[in-house]
Amino acid sequence: MLPAPDFNHQRPGLMPRPFRRILVGWDGSADSVAAFRMAVAIMGDAPGAVTAFAVLPDLPRPEAYRDEPAVPASTRRVLTSFESVRAAVAAATPAKISLHTTASKHVARAICDYAVQEGSDLLVMGRHGYGGEWHPKLGHVAEAAAKASKIPVLLVTAR
Repeated sequence: MLPAPDFNHQRPGLMPRPFRRILVGWDGSADSVAAFRMAVAIMGDAPGAVTAFAVLPDLPRPEAYRDEPAVPASTRRVLTSFESVRAAVAAATPAKISLHTTASKHVARAICDYAVQEGSDLLVMGRHGYGGEWHPKLGHVAEAAAKASKIPVLLVTAR
């Protein structure tokens, strides 16, 4: 039998925080807000990074938006909802809080790829959706990301 490694040499009496970089799937919904707040709570007072990641629909080229505002309403909603939540939780953690957006048709794949690319330790997502008979209230994006992710996934609901 081998002795357990001593992880507490820097913080005597406390367990180490295994998560330094947390990625949160963000769409501005109540469940994604709950997921973001959970990620900040997990990070606590430790330094690190909490990144909200929003996958926007593959938008047509800008020429198609000649008569439309520069930013589609759905994108504006994602950005403004993030800023309001960021303002509310920023004082609760010394962690770096940021938002990254990308456009893709494959939301779960984009989230999982970005998590690996950025070296995230944990993926936190809202679990909202209509998963049907077998997966009630588990959205198809949350389920696909949980299955495909190479890092631990925490699914959160806003109840």
